[in-house]
Amino acid sequence: MSSQTAAPPAAVEAIGARLDRAREILSSLRPAYVLGTFVAVQWLALLALAVTVKHNGWLYYAGGDQLWHYSGAYLLAHGHLPPAYVGYGWSIMLLPVSWFAGASLVSALPAIVVLNTVILLPVALLCVYGIASRIAGRLFGYFAALLWIVLPYLGILFVEPGYHQKYTELTLPQLLGLTSVPDFPATVALLVCAFFCLRTVESGGWRPSAAAGLAAGWSIAIKPSNTIFLVAPVLLLIVERRRALPMFVAGLLPAALTLALWKFRGLGELAAAPMEPVQLASGVGDLIRRIHSPSLNSWAHLHQVLNALREHFWVARVMEWLPIAGSIALLARSRRAFLLVGSWFIVFLLAKGTYIPASIDDASFFRILMPAFPAYLLLAASVVLLVPGARARPARPAPILRGRTLSIVFAAAVLVFAVLPLSVIAATPRLHDGDRQAVRLGDSLVPVAAALGIVARTEGGVVHLEWRPGPASDAAVFYRVLRARGAGGGAACAGRLRNSSDNCQLYMDDLGSVRVRSFDDRPASGSWSYRIGVAANWLNDPSLGDVYVVSAPVSVAIP
Repeated sequence: MSSQTAAPPAAVEAIGARLDRAREILSSLRPAYVLGTFVAVQWLALLALAVTVKHNGWLYYAGGDQLWHYSGAYLLAHGHLPPAYVGYGWSIMLLPVSWFAGASLVSALPAIVVLNTVILLPVALLCVYGIASRIAGRLFGYFAALLWIVLPYLGILFVEPGYHQKYTELTLPQLLGLTSVPDFPATVALLVCAFFCLRTVESGGWRPSAAAGLAAGWSIAIKPSNTIFLVAPVLLLIVERRRALPMFVAGLLPAALTLALWKFRGLGELAAAPMEPVQLASGVGDLIRRIHSPSLNSWAHLHQVLNALREHFWVARVMEWLPIAGSIALLARSRRAFLLVGSWFIVFLLAKGTYIPASIDDASFFRILMPAFPAYLLLAASVVLLVPGARARPARPAPILRGRTLSIVFAAAVLVFAVLPLSVIAATPRLHDGDRQAVRLGDSLVPVAAALGIVARTEGGVVHLEWRPGPASDAAVFYRVLRARGAGGGAACAGRLRNSSDNCQLYMDDLGSVRVRSFDDRPASGSWSYRIGVAANWLNDPSLGDVYVVSAPVSVAIP
């Protein structure tokens, strides 16, 4: 045998030796050191993204129903139960923030972003490691955790130039916690549930299964449509540890009861949006049917989504292949992981991927499918288990908390995520003061802020409006001038079903946006009502953006 033919195997053997040495070094390190480094890297990467993409102060693009949730938090903090068109979980979490930040979501964004990125984002990373290490060992856990950090940014390299802005400015900020959308904390709660599900199967005990149910319930409390996730843990527990199922249901029950009470007191019935075509959330009665109207789901739409992926991502075929290959790997190497992660991804793909409003073109697909992203990532990481000789050797790390400390932490979690929300929602009086605290403007619930102090003067048929600045914030804001005929303030309140919370819709014409705190109008003769809306957006474009707070009305009469 010549030296030329012997050299390649020697080089390969040297590479293998180096890999073995690296594996030994990683295995010898304490997981806390490795994971601490990962958290630091995650924060640095997020900081680079935060200062690079377009934003307006702390305001990044957010395309969800975050205004409903923050307005609900503000009303709860001031002793009013809002109309319950969305879940209650995110409003409960933001309730302390609204005490200090006030009526405008823009003012609350710094605290919300810090909560998401400093606390919830590392929690998600640790859960990914915990799940993956229980599937195939510590090194696989490190690999999955690293992939969790890197994969969103790799999309920047894989996207076509025409879709680059939508991916970096519309998708990544929401996926990484830079916005106030409730989808992010709801996704983190699903990760916590999945971690405790695997721990239940691995070690038994009633606390992990109850904690899994508590986490799943909290995700549903934030986004009731995440009820479809329950297919995954229930399937896992039925097959692997049926005796743990009652405790899982017990942990889930407080959120279900609280959601039912929230819906009934806020809407007067267990419904998503009574007598309206758009369903924003779901109650606990007839949940599956109420998540989406059947007319809003279509198999043809899923085909359109796949075509759009191929149009905007040059690695679309790889993106489609990864969950399939990962499912095969888990089916061959770890049945319990396949039951949990595989069914998690499949159920969301079938329910949300066929949801017609979920579009690739406006990037809403990625936000709506956000709860399935952890499952997609774990399936993608599992592809390495297809390598011949690879084995799923689950790690069995020692529990961090033991005995009395564990009991105290578990009791605190029950208090915070079960007892307190139920108590607050049961004790808070319904919103029964017409349009003085909050109104619906378009598809959002917006607080009414008397602090804007709008003043109107009439002179020669001209209405001169002046008002005080909006709530303090780092983001640049502008003002929308709203006008309605008559002296009633432009609001119409629906009838109260079973004494439910007031649901007042604002019907006013938008006269345009201004950055100064004055406006002159020349209406026709008669009585008129004016309001000022404080608006902002991530582009600081007066032609775009949501109204975050509106003023109390002021009325004038033109002879």
